[in-house]
Amino acid sequence: MHESTLAKRYASALAELAVAQNILESVGDDLNGFLEVFRSTPALRFLLTSPTAERRDQHAALAIFLEQADPAPVTSNFLKLLVDKRRMTLIESIVAAYNWNMDSRAGRMTVDVRVLMPLIGAHADRLRATLSEVTGKQVQLDVTTDPGILGGMVVTMGSVMIDCSVRNHLNRLKASMRG
Repeated sequence: MHESTLAKRYASALAELAVAQNILESVGDDLNGFLEVFRSTPALRFLLTSPTAERRDQHAALAIFLEQADPAPVTSNFLKLLVDKRRMTLIESIVAAYNWNMDSRAGRMTVDVRVLMPLIGAHADRLRATLSEVTGKQVQLDVTTDPGILGGMVVTMGSVMIDCSVRNHLNRLKASMRG
């Protein structure tokens, strides 16, 4: 089974449990907090993802985080399950899938926007409002600068990409001139 499919299944199962307990957002906060610690602590990351590490050592390291963070019981049990099943290598994909699931249920959507220069407030607000109207969801923009697009923007909403970049227009013009 492909890792992204597996991560989505884990995230979906956790989301169902969280919804049943009415703690969807809380579990999301717990997971994102764990992911932040996981990413910023190379020794912890290595220990929890090493296939040769003893599970008791992995559980001991995880217990320190759980004691300090005090997440919801469903989150604690989930993280322990990932250690038991040696699936901690999927944690980043699982958290991303969980966040997508949580946003989808709440009518939110993150849209990736690549631009040549950072958007100023009014332009970002207008783009957000337009995309919210088109999608029917509350849109959050994830704006990155990319000098390779030469101008314009590339908007990615889930699996839909709208390329309004100058580079794309030049490539299409070049292709049409070739015949």
